[in-house]
Amino acid sequence: MGGQRVIGPRFRVRDFDLQEGGSLNSNDKSSNSGRDFSDLWNRPGSLIRRLHQIHVAIFLDECSEFKVTPVQFGVLTVLYDGQTLDQVTIASQIGVDRNTAADVVRRLERRGLLVRPKSTGDRRAKLAKITEEGKEFVDAVQPAMIKAQERFVSSLDDEDYDSMMRVMTKLLQNSNEHGRAPLRAFQKTGSAGK
Repeated sequence: MGGQRVIGPRFRVRDFDLQEGGSLNSNDKSSNSGRDFSDLWNRPGSLIRRLHQIHVAIFLDECSEFKVTPVQFGVLTVLYDGQTLDQVTIASQIGVDRNTAADVVRRLERRGLLVRPKSTGDRRAKLAKITEEGKEFVDAVQPAMIKAQERFVSSLDDEDYDSMMRVMTKLLQNSNEHGRAPLRAFQKTGSAGK
């Protein structure tokens, strides 16, 4: 099959080598850029979408007794230190749009895991703060969340894991501004912000 692995009856994934310096290069160069995206499973976006589905399924399986989603747990994690944050800041810290953040905050408030204090400085601002019950909930979920992460990457040795994290972080750093909800941690600053 010349540098390809079969994934199911019709799909092939090109073999990749991690080159020195952290760049990925395909063994098969069939376009001007050296990358062939003609097959669905040769597209990074398709692989990432499928991996996301798998991650969510594993998270929901491991955390089923807590009835929490990865996004809900992300919001609680951001608020765990006790800060009161507005929904726009929460959204930018977990990489979701403001409407999604607002919906998640409402759901968590109904469960008693968050409160929504009024802003004294800006009446339009929608604030959220974790409750003690919310902190206890995060502490209870944490072992199951860790087990989900470990299950998700269990096929990777330490070197593969480090490489994956390096490559994903590089993609986030270089593409963050193209997302509908850029992550604040990966926003680039100009020379004035340095």
